[in-house]
Amino acid sequence: MLADMEEPPVLVGVRTRLRSWRADDAPAIHAACQDPDIQRFTTVPSPYRYADAEWFLAHHVHDVAAEGGRAFAVEALGEPGLAGSMALLHARPEPDRGVVGEIGYWTAPWARGRGWTADALGVVVAWAFAERAVDRLELLIDPENAASRAVARRAGFAEEHLDPAHVLRDGSVRALLVHGLHARDRG
Repeated sequence: MLADMEEPPVLVGVRTRLRSWRADDAPAIHAACQDPDIQRFTTVPSPYRYADAEWFLAHHVHDVAAEGGRAFAVEALGEPGLAGSMALLHARPEPDRGVVGEIGYWTAPWARGRGWTADALGVVVAWAFAERAVDRLELLIDPENAASRAVARRAGFAEEHLDPAHVLRDGSVRALLVHGLHARDRG
């Protein structure tokens, strides 16, 4: 998928495998992103068309890599199908904060409540700190997204503050809770 850039590694957790996106993932992406909660709590287009899944694979994956991040397809070990999306969206040096990365994810409706998203998040966190030299990771979560806030807590993120007017990648502005985790806090 990343012909002109470094291919993301395959990352394996206790319960999940994170791999590169493939062109044949488009139908599963399209199906998952029909979910009202994915459309409500992320920046995917609504309504979500098949062309949006193709755009994600053709452009978003490359854009994330160009910003120092990596995008992964999440599969549950021993289970068929795509369980979700997990990405280190960027990793940038910031004054007085070191290298700060932001992680974004969504989980297919059929895969929720099984601990797979927390496992995949933990895998990306460990990889970002060890391999990408990130000092701090952030998650930006809608205050009403209780499931995502619980995943963040399970992965060791602390809820820090409400950003009342955060500008998202798609240019929209939302009130979001900032959750943070420092490499130094991981031991």
